[in-house]
Amino acid sequence: GGSLENRMAFPLAVVKEVKAIVDEYAPKDFIIGYRISPEELHGKNVGYDYKEALSLISEVIKYELDYIHLSLWAGYNSKPENSEKSYAELFREILDDKTKLLVVGGIFGEDTATDAIENYADLIAVARGTLIDPNFAKKVTEGKGDTILHKISPETVEYSHLTPGLLEAFSREDSLGLPPLPGGETIRHLHTGKYDI
Repeated sequence: GGSLENRMAFPLAVVKEVKAIVDEYAPKDFIIGYRISPEELHGKNVGYDYKEALSLISEVIKYELDYIHLSLWAGYNSKPENSEKSYAELFREILDDKTKLLVVGGIFGEDTATDAIENYADLIAVARGTLIDPNFAKKVTEGKGDTILHKISPETVEYSHLTPGLLEAFSREDSLGLPPLPGGETIRHLHTGKYDI
């Protein structure tokens, strides 16, 4: 609750302190970024919308950070409700020339990776795509992007090298609240319940 200014006080204080510590102790080329979900809405009065996040980030970048990282569960090209522009486009508009935009979400192949980097952001992170195919980046750099696995299956679990905990999480019907892996429904039978509470 409270005014936007009051709600921005804590994250801005954290950024200011991190910047001060880095300036004092870190090497000159130390990289600092800020990761944010552009909208966190839970019910009527809990969370923030993308306009508030834009206001926050426009203040955050005054501290000369290297990148802003948008966590986009609905996908790197997702848009806020009633907006013509994607989150990435909206945030890119407020960044200065020095601050790079990094996006993550919905990148499962070379085609989406290319689209994200050419049309939405300066940098991309590949999270679930790398969980499915740990050689994602290597395949792209070696010109073998067409061999990237796009979904998990019982036959590819071993290749994916998921840790026991990740296998338990992604073989659950609810993925423990994480965005599900494409193909996750095919590995439900591998769930043991070992870590269930």
